[in-house]
Amino acid sequence: MQARFLTGVIDGAAVAEALIVDDDIVGARQRLDIYRHNYRASLTGVLADHFARLLAYLGDEQFGRVARAYVAAHRSSTRNLRYYGGEFAAFLAQNFPEDGELAELAMLDGALRAAFDAADVAALDAARVGALGDGWIDRALSLHPSVRLLDFRYNSAAIWSALDGDREPPPVTQLPGRVRLLIWRCGQQPSFRSLSMDEGAALDQLAAGCSFTALCARTIAVAGDRAAATVADWLGIWLADGILVAAD
Repeated sequence: MQARFLTGVIDGAAVAEALIVDDDIVGARQRLDIYRHNYRASLTGVLADHFARLLAYLGDEQFGRVARAYVAAHRSSTRNLRYYGGEFAAFLAQNFPEDGELAELAMLDGALRAAFDAADVAALDAARVGALGDGWIDRALSLHPSVRLLDFRYNSAAIWSALDGDREPPPVTQLPGRVRLLIWRCGQQPSFRSLSMDEGAALDQLAAGCSFTALCARTIAVAGDRAAATVADWLGIWLADGILVAAD
């Protein structure tokens, strides 16, 4: 009975109508339609909450049309609505390939929310590095669970920032090259900033379990001895931001 009712609500199957009281006041179909509407309205409301900057960018009417199309194509698969919309950015990329900023705005909204919810793992800072002693530089490192690295082709980060500040967003611009963003939780606040390609490549190596010694050696091999100072500067920023953890 529950399975038939669920099918009637989610897929619109008429077989569920036989489960509902049918009378001249409110017919079985109309009664079931109330549940169908509430189901879809709940999920579109979740998307509006999870992707607030995209909602501000598109406006209520256009966002609603996009959200309803996503709900029709992606039923809720978990009991926790926190995770609904995990494929929204990919849906936008597939269905609106000429408007790449839409998927990127959704990716950034989603990454910031994921950073806020990420596991509480003690990040390396100057005090913890000092307590570990000189041997820490040879230990495998990794990125904090809140860290996400995104590659953008449009000025979506500038659009997101303008929307977040209730300002008029700039016109959409396709960037001359790929831009990498770092998203992480600084204290209790999700944050993001753009990276140089070199810093992004360095973080990729750390995400793979590279030690600081190995990172320095690889960077110097590519860019020469002058890169040592750059890596040292990066380390200071990474420790201050709290994006590194010991891999073990």
